Amino acid sequence: MRTTKIVTYVTLTAALGAFSVVGQSVISAKAGVVHYTEGDVTVVVGKVATPVEMKTGGRYTELKDGQELATGEGRAEILLNPGVFLRLGENSTIKMISTRLSDTRLELTRGVALVEVAEVSKDNAVTMIVKDAAVSFSKMGLVRMDADGGIRVYKGEAQVMVGGTPQTLKEGREMQFAAGNVIARFDAKVGDPLYRWANRRAEYLAMANIASANMARQSYGSSTYSASGAGSWYYNSFYGMMTYLPGGNGMYRSPFGYFYYSPGRVQNYYQSYIQASPAQSAGYNGGGSSNRTWNADNGYYNTSSRSAGAVSMPSSSGSSGSAPAASAPADSSAGRGADTGSSRGGGSGSSGK
Repeated sequence: MRTTKIVTYVTLTAALGAFSVVGQSVISAKAGVVHYTEGDVTVVVGKVATPVEMKTGGRYTELKDGQELATGEGRAEILLNPGVFLRLGENSTIKMISTRLSDTRLELTRGVALVEVAEVSKDNAVTMIVKDAAVSFSKMGLVRMDADGGIRVYKGEAQVMVGGTPQTLKEGREMQFAAGNVIARFDAKVGDPLYRWANRRAEYLAMANIASANMARQSYGSSTYSASGAGSWYYNSFYGMMTYLPGGNGMYRSPFGYFYYSPGRVQNYYQSYIQASPAQSAGYNGGGSSNRTWNADNGYYNTSSRSAGAVSMPSSSGSSGSAPAASAPADSSAGRGADTGSSRGGGSGSSGK
């Protein structure tokens, strides 16, 4: 039996506890999961720096209050609240102040970090401290923070508190530390190596979302997620990585342009194909229908022979839904670039204990 794991909100712990009877389990109810690393990445406790080791089976390093994560010639992806991703650039350090989902707090003490926000639950909060500013997120956003340079908002918005004065920093605006926290415009279409790497990571997670949402639908039923209304981190053992599942019947678009579907939303798409697909179809050439059956869960025909006639997929013209795309193309400015770094452990489903 395949094993899947969920990282979810504290308020969902009781509901998800029942999943353990079918081989699933809650592996964390806190922020600070080191999901993926490339190159030189260490956990720092006091003056002791320990490299983040990569292991298989969906085990991840989880930062504790007071610990630091530091990069040399490397990068790291950290999962905060479900729907909030932090990507740490080279030669950078973050300090985990609080791992509570209701009040997640971190400090960028060196280098640069990029925070991608698909959604933040109304019961939770994420705050990044950089220099004298406290940056919080309540809506979709893509925000770059530089410990020396300032704060930039590529997409959406962020709330910034400096010297007791709150203000909203919107898309295409930056706060420049060197100029005395002056707000200025910048070209939000121009990224950098960290931006392009974060875009690729977002694409991978969105690709894993469709399969994960369908797996959750099959294993638990979409009603569990619909009833909770809250999103979750979901471990996909086939992709070897975590992804984000919105709650309820939701669908969210990341700042990079990729989509995350809930189990309930994916169920609607699959049902659309089932309704549009006859039990026995004449939509293929050669042979009878006895050796082909329509797979309602996966949306394709099963066949007993690879040399059988060509299959024409059923049309969804009579349906109200359409098949979900794994990801939507991002802006041309979010191109992949050539910076790939040196891989540690290969897949995202590996980490230290």
